[in-house]
This record gives sequence, structure tokens and C-alpha cells, in this order.
Amino acid sequence: MATRMTHAKRQEPPQMASETKRNERLSPGEIAERVMAELAGTVVFPEAAVVAKPEPIGADEIAVRAKAALARITGLTADRVSAVMLEPDGWHVTVDLIELRRIPPATDVLAAYEALFAPSGALLSYRRTLRYLRDQILEES
Repeated sequence: MATRMTHAKRQEPPQMASETKRNERLSPGEIAERVMAELAGTVVFPEAAVVAKPEPIGADEIAVRAKAALARITGLTADRVSAVMLEPDGWHVTVDLIELRRIPPATDVLAAYEALFAPSGALLSYRRTLRYLRDQILEES
């Protein structure tokens, strides 16, 4: 009895929105879905209707992302991360930024910014919550 071997055609991996062929036409809804998935850190495979979720993000990674994102958005220098909390609506991170450098450095003007990140790590919002001098002792709430 002879065994017959068949060869399956090799399938190429699905393309991400950023790798979409120029001549491929997507509806506005498909474009939005792919872009939002990429921004949220998920990979969408429309051919198989499967969504692969990334590994959960820890507090240390969120802290690094928050410092970099707030420094980039505000144009200020990040001094430190003073709080990271995971709440039901996402990650709440407080980053202290240097708003005004002075001599001596103890008189620098700093500001505390609170940022909200989605559980996936995408920045949702931020706001300045406090301004203070570096040598000021503040009461914790």
C-alpha cells in the first residue's frame, strides 16, 4: 500500500492595518477597527475572527510608560512616579514633573500630574492636580 503525501499551500500571516496593501480597499469601519486594535495593543486577525490579547501590564511597566508619555506630551522633564494604583477603570498613575528649574534646585517648581491608563496600557487622560516647590513638605491625602 503506497502512502500519498499532500502538500498544503503555505498561508501568509494576516496583515496589520499599518501593513495593509495600498490597493486593498477597506471600509471606514474596518480601518477604525484595525487602528483602534493596534492602539489598544491587540492584534486583530480578521480572516480568522480571532483577537489575541497581549500579556497583562504590571505596575512597573505602567510607571515607565506614564513618565515617558507625560514628559512627551507636556514637554516637561519627569522627576519621579509617586503613585501607581490599579482601579476598576484602569491604572491611575501620579507623575511629578519639573515645571520650572531654579537655583538652588530645592526651589524648583514641580507639578503632580495624574494619568489614567486603560488596562491594556493606552493613555486615556491626564491632568495636573498640584503645583509645589521641591522643598515643600506636603500632607498626604
